[in-house]
Amino acid sequence: MYCKCGKKAIIFRRYSGEKLCERCFNKSMVERVKKVIRKYSLIEKNDLIGVGVSGGKDSLVLLHILKKLSEKYPFD
Repeated sequence: MYCKCGKKAIIFRRYSGEKLCERCFNKSMVERVKKVIRKYSLIEKNDLIGVGVSGGKDSLVLLHILKKLSEKYPFD
């Protein structure tokens, strides 16, 4: 099973039929979060964002994605 980029896929999304390598999966997750933020206007320009981190995988992934997005978009 191979990703659209040609690398070995690590995940298969049944709902979309996508086969994704680690890099493409991570990129798609960041894009999905960005799309939801824009769709619902969750973060405005120059907003200050606080994230409660429990140490579990979900909160750590959210923190990582928001950090990546903050490097390109104007929020802290």
